Amino acid sequence: MIETTTLSLGQQLKHAREALNLTIDDVAQKTNLKKNHIESLENDIFILQNVPPAFVRGYVRNYVRFLRLPEELIGSVNYGEVTIPKEVKKAAPIPVKNQKSQTRWVKGLTWLILLGAVGMTLAWWWQEHQKDQASREQLIVNTSENNVATTTSSENSGALTLPATTSASTTDTATTASVVAEPTTTNVEAASTPAQTSSATEPVKTEEVKVEVPATPTAETATQAEQPVNVLQQPTTTETTEVAAEQPQATINEELRIEITGAESWITVRGAKNKRLAEKLYKSGEVLSFNDNEQYRLTVGAPANVKIYYKGQVVPLKVDGRVARFKLPLAN
Repeated sequence: MIETTTLSLGQQLKHAREALNLTIDDVAQKTNLKKNHIESLENDIFILQNVPPAFVRGYVRNYVRFLRLPEELIGSVNYGEVTIPKEVKKAAPIPVKNQKSQTRWVKGLTWLILLGAVGMTLAWWWQEHQKDQASREQLIVNTSENNVATTTSSENSGALTLPATTSASTTDTATTASVVAEPTTTNVEAASTPAQTSSATEPVKTEEVKVEVPATPTAETATQAEQPVNVLQQPTTTETTEVAAEQPQATINEELRIEITGAESWITVRGAKNKRLAEKLYKSGEVLSFNDNEQYRLTVGAPANVKIYYKGQVVPLKVDGRVARFKLPLAN
């Protein structure tokens, strides 16, 4: 018994194995332990590399049970486990006053930063407000000055137009006076001739007739002076009538003609078998023409901006603010 107590755990395992006439291979086969682990345990190596301490304790327990040794030997060896002392000394308490003082200092600093940011934003807003007020006042002053300038210029233009009208009236009166002066002089001469001879009274009457006749050309010239405005307008009316007369001739040659007269309109034209002939947004002035189709299916987005001719005849469109959908030729 004294020898067993003096022997280490590894030596006791080795002696017990040899007493049973077992080799390390025999123990490894029967206990499913590795040979190197058995050799380490018999050499008192209980801290194995890459093997947790709990596993090593399990290996020792199986080996001790296999050799029928007392299990008290298992706890006599350290397997590399960390032993936690039962009584843990309390750590020194951290002074709380310092933390409170630090938190107060941080809070005060944050409040100062926030107040500074709010003050800067308010100052910036006030400056922008002042700039807006100044710009508005300047705009009001400029508009008032412009209004005064326009009123003065209109008054000056009115004052300048008055002499022109007076000069025109004076010229008109001068021309009428010259026209009237000629008959008066001839009348005076005719009146003087009867005083000299009584036989010259009849020629005087004829001269009066001759003098009064030139008054009619003045009226004719006045009417001719007014007529050129109408004469200039007549060719334009004839041209417009000629253009209007030519347009139906162009539409007669086309089976279907679509003219965009307004700003714009969406137009979709489909022929036989639902074949798409045109589909997009057309602008003012564009013209579409189609031929050699038995039937047309039209979709007009803005009927008020479109004129449609089918075989030379205008197709009536209902203008009610909605999209127009119809077929050509129209059903009777």
